[in-house]
Amino acid sequence: MPRRTDEPTKRFALRGRLVTLNSRNNVIDDGVLYVDGSRIAAVLSADAPAPAGFEDVVPIATGGTVYPGPIELHNHLPYDVLPLWAVPKKYGNRSQWGGGSNPAYHTLVTGPMRVLGEDPELMPAVVRYVEAKALVNGTTTTQGIALFSNAGARRMYRGIVRNVEATDDPDLPEASSRIADVEAANADKFLARLQQPHRLLLHLAEGTDQAARDHFLALKLKDDQWAINENLVGIHCTGLKAEDFQVLAGHGGSMVWSPLSNLLLYGQTADIAAARKAGVLIGLGSDWSVSGSKGLLGELKAARLAAKAGEVELSDRDLVAMATRDAARILRWEDALGSLQPGMRADLLVTAGITGDPYTALVKATDTDIRLVVIDGTARYGTRDFVGAIHPHAAVENVPSEGAVERVVHLQDANADPIVAGLSLAEAAHRLATALADLPALAARADGAPPLAGFAADGVRWQLALDELAPTGAELRPRLPLLTAAGDTGPTGPEVGLTAAAPVTPVALDGLTASADATFLSVLVGEDNLPADYGKHLSQLLT
Repeated sequence: MPRRTDEPTKRFALRGRLVTLNSRNNVIDDGVLYVDGSRIAAVLSADAPAPAGFEDVVPIATGGTVYPGPIELHNHLPYDVLPLWAVPKKYGNRSQWGGGSNPAYHTLVTGPMRVLGEDPELMPAVVRYVEAKALVNGTTTTQGIALFSNAGARRMYRGIVRNVEATDDPDLPEASSRIADVEAANADKFLARLQQPHRLLLHLAEGTDQAARDHFLALKLKDDQWAINENLVGIHCTGLKAEDFQVLAGHGGSMVWSPLSNLLLYGQTADIAAARKAGVLIGLGSDWSVSGSKGLLGELKAARLAAKAGEVELSDRDLVAMATRDAARILRWEDALGSLQPGMRADLLVTAGITGDPYTALVKATDTDIRLVVIDGTARYGTRDFVGAIHPHAAVENVPSEGAVERVVHLQDANADPIVAGLSLAEAAHRLATALADLPALAARADGAPPLAGFAADGVRWQLALDELAPTGAELRPRLPLLTAAGDTGPTGPEVGLTAAAPVTPVALDGLTASADATFLSVLVGEDNLPADYGKHLSQLLT
């Protein structure tokens, strides 16, 4: 959906180093990117004449480097209000630490999110906060937030940051991250679902043991036939062996890599060397704040360190492509996003500095290096000077930052969701911090409330659709039957009766950025499952 402010569509131009990520990987050391409304009009050298219509437009001198807007392919976005977990041990697969199999999961995740997801004041605060968090970490596209109601209605929240599951745009085909139980009952029906014209982003083989790999092997039909095609985008794939990646690539499948979360939970990540050798197309996702990065800038660093630890040949250009051009290709968005070319959507990230390798510069960039984030031609976050130069009359809000440069967020939107419209980032943060500090009392009150106690309008009550916490159809893992034993490959299901055994406790709101979150950095350094010195080095890169 186009993002519109109350200001008329305008033209502007940005001068700086332009990293196009086009098919030739052109980098223009001193260039000007011209934007007309929501689209890139031209990408030219600074000494070239301005294109028609831009003769009177004075380029904004960024003094920085302009990249295509980063595209995140996996994030449990509503959970990004929760702090990083000090993971107590290595797990073999996802079912060993999540859901009803682990009482501590209620204290860490389920308890807090049940309270936040159903409260009429806290639910919109979650939406506003996590979307702003994506922005201030440089992300322009991520997975969205689903809402469902007592009337059986479901909708995807359409906000400032692009949502891969709700684009309302024929140039940006919508993906899905959910699959109905009937479609997951067997591999044949699953394949029929994949033959629909939508990408399916699905957790696949999450873990390192045989049970995790069985999640992938369950997709085999007979002989050499598999329930895999170009629409399957496997998230994590940590349990896959080299021959499995050959199968995935041979049938057109792709994958999303979340190295930090994998390492924190399982002590290892996907065999990226084998995946690349097989020709698997790879994107990046930070997963969620409980066991992952705060955004794609952090995950780029996590991926670089993971590749180094695993002695995988992976250049910084490869990593940047995973977060831009390759992610767009996975979604079938490559004609609209993922590179800087005329006619493409104006989703942009500008970072400070124009020296050194341009790809290494982005991998090393911290949140304090961000100068501007543009989505669909609208400046959504950045320094006050740059946002003001593009939208001089826009209502903006200061964002706390460790950097010396003042930054603002621009949340004004003519298409704002009514549940969130008018809510400032500061107010959202205040509501959430207050609620999480008083979580036991709020949880006790919520236990006596009827289901779907959320936002009411004309008798319809909206609630965050939190995957796997309740049977809402938001589950992200299919329960395909195992080929080698009784049972299935899905999660154990929503927890039952764990509140008394694992009461909720006060929780600190996760900080927006790594550089300003000393607690996050401290916990990261102390994580036991990471390779030697990984947490220390990642913490240093983030600041």
